[in-house]
Amino acid sequence: MTGKAHLVDVKDTTAVENKKETHQTLRLVSGRKIKVSAGENEDLLEIFESEGEMVLKVRLTESGPVMALEGCRLSLNSSEAISLKAPTIEISAEEKALIESKGELKVDSVKEMGIHSDDDIRVVGKIIHLN
Repeated sequence: MTGKAHLVDVKDTTAVENKKETHQTLRLVSGRKIKVSAGENEDLLEIFESEGEMVLKVRLTESGPVMALEGCRLSLNSSEAISLKAPTIEISAEEKALIESKGELKVDSVKEMGIHSDDDIRVVGKIIHLN
């Protein structure tokens, strides 16, 4: 049997309006909150855990969307290519970073490339070509 699911507690919806911002907050049955704001130069969608910490923020700005995820696990799965393009890309891991390919793996740099380790560096291959 199919019935209507009660996802949003509309009785606990609040709306605030002032000169700089207008926002509305919806409280979900789970205790999480969704806040939608409209400002002069950007629109904002925020999702908060029931304890109050923000977990997702999407800012729609004049120069394009900006998304921030906090306190979660992020998983990307694609049947096609995933492409990252930006003037700067930084990847930082506290415990471990791993790049693995079942096909070709290529690293290219137009300028100097540095490799540093405070421990041993191991290069293992059938044939290792240097220069």
